[in-house]
Amino acid sequence: MIEQNAIHGASPMATAQAAAPRGERTSLVRGHIATIAGFVRSGLAPELPSAVAWRFRVPGGPHGAATLTGLYFPSAGSRDLVILLHGMGGDARSAYQRPATAALRAQGLSVLRLGQRGSSRDPEDLHHAGLWEDIAAVLSGDPTVALYERVFVIGFSMGGHVALHLAAARHPRLAAVASICSPLYLDRAVSHMDRRESAVYRRHVLGGLKRMYREIARRRPMPVPPSVVDRAETLREWDRLTVVRRFGFGDPEAYYEAQGAGRLLRSLVTPALLLYSRQDPMVPPATLAGLGAHEGLSSPARVVWMDGGGHIALPRRLDLGLGEAIPATPYAQIAAWLRCHQAPGRAS
Repeated sequence: MIEQNAIHGASPMATAQAAAPRGERTSLVRGHIATIAGFVRSGLAPELPSAVAWRFRVPGGPHGAATLTGLYFPSAGSRDLVILLHGMGGDARSAYQRPATAALRAQGLSVLRLGQRGSSRDPEDLHHAGLWEDIAAVLSGDPTVALYERVFVIGFSMGGHVALHLAAARHPRLAAVASICSPLYLDRAVSHMDRRESAVYRRHVLGGLKRMYREIARRRPMPVPPSVVDRAETLREWDRLTVVRRFGFGDPEAYYEAQGAGRLLRSLVTPALLLYSRQDPMVPPATLAGLGAHEGLSSPARVVWMDGGGHIALPRRLDLGLGEAIPATPYAQIAAWLRCHQAPGRAS
């Protein structure tokens, strides 16, 4: 069953609060299974053979210059490009992007899997949860992007958080974004991930982040030695040692308050589709309760709550109410929703 509501619709928390403890436990177990199974299936999926290495130099801006790398998958005759943004600790080769790439290309879309600052194999710098300016530079200056009439962004988890920042920035080349299982209230999301019960997921994310930091430290002086960062056991500690020091936030709490995308929901100017699973073990509904504060909000955002799936593991069927002609598979529905929108700089 798929329940849909605009951002001003009923809060999903009512369902969660009314559920019996046994029902909550069953739902949580299903979410864990779906999440882990999704990672396994993605890892077994072959990479598409048509990948083209992509590279772009961010010329400067508020965070300085940096080289971004990625994988480009052109579709013959396509006039639309989807940029995929990986999650925290991931990169352009993260396996969960493989089925998304294949499904989107089957819909006739070209795909650019963009590695955010610091995620390349020769990283120069860190990125953080609100660093959207690099993506805006790509939209404005990359010759591959310039080939396309419409550009969309799909972000996974923390990549979706960055996509929402971009949706608040009114870029003339950006037609719409989709955010899949992204956190909105960072302090609450980090506290959930730092619980003992989330240890498996946290260690997976921290492993990728620590590898990235060690590689960066090989190429430039960093304020904290990698040997110290390697001892961090929580995401809050990671942020305190790395992001806070690099970008000048006073402490992790100041970073979360300044960069949390939840505060942007009233100022989104680009159409945004936010997809959440009620069974998500990494970004559960309890961490998103602030959505209820935005009831009555008039904005281009749409929130869809899914029964089934897990963290960035979409259910087999999704119905966004776009008509019977659209297959009820997740990426066919997402692609059709994105294509309903025109970029403001290319409107007819």
